[in-house]
This record gives sequence, C-alpha cells and structure tokens, in this order.
Amino acid sequence: MQAEADQLGYAIAARLHDVAVPVTTTYFPASSASQGVYTPPWARPGWREAERQLRAGLADGVLVLDRHNISSDDDEYDAVIKHLGEHCRAFLHLVIPEEPVAPT
Repeated sequence: MQAEADQLGYAIAARLHDVAVPVTTTYFPASSASQGVYTPPWARPGWREAERQLRAGLADGVLVLDRHNISSDDDEYDAVIKHLGEHCRAFLHLVIPEEPVAPT
C-alpha cells in the first residue's frame, strides 16, 4: 500500500483497518458459532473514521487493496463509491484494479 501511495504521489494521512469479509467458522448445528461475521462498511469503526477525515478535509480519498476490502456485494460497493463522490467529494483508489467480467 505504501509503495502504491509513493508511486502515485499520495501522502497517507491515516492507516485504518477493518475486517471486511465474512469470517468462516466451524459448523456446529443449532449454534450461533456456525454463522459468519460480516459488517457493512458504514458500520465499521475504521470506515467511519475514514469518512470523518474525508468530511473534515483531512484526506482527499481512500486507498484500499481491492474492492473486497469495502464490500463483495456489488450494490453495497456501488453505494459506497457513490457516497464518497457525492457526499465526501473523495476518490477511491484500488491497488488491485477491478477486472471487467469477460463475455461468455
């Protein structure tokens, strides 16, 4: 991440981390331990802090490894991008770019 920021001339204002993907657990019948853990981006403390910094003008954008660090759900991911642009006037940079789906 730092190398990508350096290459693009970005200065990193803060390093924030949240778990963005479901966590697989061992299956125990009739137990809550069998459920995965997922928190949408807007409910994660790190993402809320990033948004606070963007709104306060302390940062211009968000640099993440790949889109799955935000959400694997297309609608949720699109909503985050729209929100960043419309409400925070911020950009999102993916170190690993999205690849278009090849036609079948």
